Amino acid sequence: MRNTVNRHITVVALAAAIGFVSQSPTFAADGKALFTDKGCVACHGEDAKTPLQEGFPKLAGQSAEYALNQMKDIKSGARKNGQSVDVMKPIVDELSEDEMKALADYLVSLREPPTAASTAPAVPGKTLFLSKTCVACHGKEGKKPLPGYPAIGGQDKAYILAQTKDIKSGARSNGKANAMQPVMHLVNDDEITAIADYLSTVK
Repeated sequence: MRNTVNRHITVVALAAAIGFVSQSPTFAADGKALFTDKGCVACHGEDAKTPLQEGFPKLAGQSAEYALNQMKDIKSGARKNGQSVDVMKPIVDELSEDEMKALADYLVSLREPPTAASTAPAVPGKTLFLSKTCVACHGKEGKKPLPGYPAIGGQDKAYILAQTKDIKSGARSNGKANAMQPVMHLVNDDEITAIADYLSTVK
């Protein structure tokens, strides 16, 4: 009788344990913690928008789809320009896809609310941004991109110049770079600089 009772208790306890495990929520990766723990703050700043030095990208508010795709491309080797190989690849090589998604979701959560439209007179870079079709993919003021394209309004000027130069030369060929190359032939170096000047001042 005692053995029967003990077996019953054991079965009930096991069932309860299994039930508890099956009902326990899966712990999702914490993008904010990962951003610190993986050393992202060292180059991109604690707020993800104050890079360590000129030429490093601001990441706060970036499209989650774009950020995730860039991490995947750096990990696979599809993106090789700039700091991708020497600095970024060793970091993303150790990230799981869930961690990359968590980081991308965290970055987009840092998007600032839209500000009131500026009444300041149009600047040459803004006019070029509109007339050279940049607005078609990157959206108003470079902050409302189509899926898969980066938000570039408020981005670091040196980073914008480096990326446009690499896309134009073919050094950067991942993601939407192929769609950008025809556009790059519509602008000369002075116009690219003017557009970068404008975008870097967008709030």
